[in-house]
This record gives sequence, structure tokens and C-alpha cells, in this order.
Amino acid sequence: MFKQLARIDSLSLREGKVAKYVKKKLKALDIRAFTAGKVRAGEVGNLTTYLPGRGFNSPVLMINAHLDTVSPGRHARPIERGGHIYSDGRTVLGADNKAGVAAIIEILRTIKEKQLEHPPLRIIFTVAEEIGLNGAKALPDKYLKADFGLAIDGGDIEEITTRAPSQYSLFATIIGRSAHAGLHPEEGINAIKVASEAIARMKLGRIDRETTANIGVIRGGQATNIVPDQVEMSGEARSHNAKKLDRQVEHMERVLFKACQKRRARLKIRVERTYRSFEIKRNEKMLALIMGIFKSSGLKPMIKSTGGGSDANIFNERGVPTVILGVGADKVHTLKENIRIVDFAKGTENILKIITGAGKWQSLKRKR
Repeated sequence: MFKQLARIDSLSLREGKVAKYVKKKLKALDIRAFTAGKVRAGEVGNLTTYLPGRGFNSPVLMINAHLDTVSPGRHARPIERGGHIYSDGRTVLGADNKAGVAAIIEILRTIKEKQLEHPPLRIIFTVAEEIGLNGAKALPDKYLKADFGLAIDGGDIEEITTRAPSQYSLFATIIGRSAHAGLHPEEGINAIKVASEAIARMKLGRIDRETTANIGVIRGGQATNIVPDQVEMSGEARSHNAKKLDRQVEHMERVLFKACQKRRARLKIRVERTYRSFEIKRNEKMLALIMGIFKSSGLKPMIKSTGGGSDANIFNERGVPTVILGVGADKVHTLKENIRIVDFAKGTENILKIITGAGKWQSLKRKR
């Protein structure tokens, strides 16, 4: 099933075909999925469904994975080799996050076939996660009525991600002045040069243990014989610490402003918060339950802090305590992305055990 999913193109905002496939798989299990919260310019909205509890009526457990993948992700060809699944090296594999999608469908199939007891389940397959968690942001509140959440979007099957940073996105346009590069270059203001000077002075990469920053996109110029009069650039800053994040963003803005001022260029800049940080405390009962189930399966659970964002950021912000669990995806967002089949199966099995620990979940009913 994962390999079938991997072959279906599903770049962000173009998840229509994979959503159709997932709906078909769910329908075969007599589960009807609904569209909820369509993202602007997207082919399709999030898919969501709800399964009443079997044997237990509380608490409500939310299970999530996202449907979209990053570029280059068109025409992926999964190849099984040496106990792993890889792409053919020309695209990402798409295990981030089709492995999570496949795991959830397999878990639902197993629950149905074996008639396993479980708490009420709210299943959410989001779109446009990779471009700012936009699908999760678009979900109406009524689809987020849950007591706890599991985002199946991690890697190592022994890791439980309980902490993630906030992110701000930065969009800047530097406006210079065009001129003929051979005849009158002194009459121009080279926007690319201004942008280069600013980037060279920025603190980027790993700032400290909690903070990172990056300039990831830059566009500008028309021809080699024209002094470029405009450059567009975009970047980001992330941190687990709000004050550090504010300082980093202010630093990036200040460096851009000074570079433009020095060269008499103009600056247009916009900063947007992409998502808020979250942290599940170690004394959270949900975390203790998950760790206990991992240990009973012979795993050594590790509490992890991540530098990336996921739908879990949005769910936590909107009141559903959510941790991130993995099913074995490795080297995601690269051409070397792969998934170890043994880990894939074991990770999926562990999540099933968490879900079917219904008696223990019942004792964790939250006051809403």
C-alpha cells in the first residue's frame, strides 16, 4: 500500500489523486471520509473521519498524517532493496508522510477485521502541511474535538517528539535601479549585490541549541547586461524560546535595512508567524502511557525535541495535546530518503497498541 501511495503525485496543493486513493481505501473498510477545511489554491481539502469507540466511550483520540510531499516528488518510483524502500534517486520517496498515511489505514483495517476494542477515534489526513501547515490551520474547530493526539510524522520508531519550535517567515523585496551594465553601471543600484551583502552579514544556520535561521529562496535579475533593479528573497527563523526568536527576526530585518540604506536601495519587508511552539510536559499522563507501551514492546522510548514544525504544532495550539511518533522514515526531504521495512511494521504495530490500550486511555479522560 505504501508503494502504491508513493507512486501517486501529491505535491502540496496537488493532493487530489492521493486523497481519492485514501477515500477509496477507507470506503473498502466501510469508513466514510469527509472533506474539511479546503486550502486556498488547493485541489482538495483535508480528509477526516470519526470512528465511535468499541468497548470504551472516552477519551477521544485523534490520529493524524499529512498527504502532501516535497519537491522533487513527481513520478516517484519506489524500489525495495536490502530490507529498505528507496526512490530511484531522482525524487524523494515520499515516506514523509505517506508512510504515516499507510500506517493509519493499516491500523484501521486491523481494528475492523479483528474487531479490536478502542476509544473513539478522530482521523485527520491533512493537505499542504509542507508549505506552512496550511491544511491543519484550515480545519474548522468541530473537527478538532479530541482529548489527545498522535501525529504520525516522525522517523525513529523509539522516539516520542514532545517539543517543537515556533517559526516566523520573512519575505523581503530589495528595490534598486536598473542601468546598462556595460555603458553606465554607475547609474544603477544592483539589488543582487545589496541582497548579497545583507545575507553575508546575517547570522544564519544553527544560532544556538534552540534557534535556527535560513534564507532559502532568492530571485532577481533579467540579463547579464542589465544592472538588476529588484530582488525577492524569503527565509525563516525558528526557536523554542520566544525572546530568542524575536531577537533573531529583528537582527535579520536590521541587517537588510542597513544594507539597503548604505546602497540607497529601498526595502519592502513582511514577517509572518507560521506556527507556535509546543511542549508536552514529562508528567503528562498521556506520555507515561505511551512510554509504557513502548517498553512492553521491547523498545527504549526516547523523549525528543525537534527543530522542525508539523501539524502537531497547530493541534497543540488549538487545544489538543499531541505528540509526534515515527514509523521508520529516514533522510526525509532528500533523494536518499528511505524507510526500513522492519521498522515500518514495528512502528505501525506500536501505534496500534497505543490506540487499543483503551482501558488505560479511559483513565486519562481530560476535563474539557
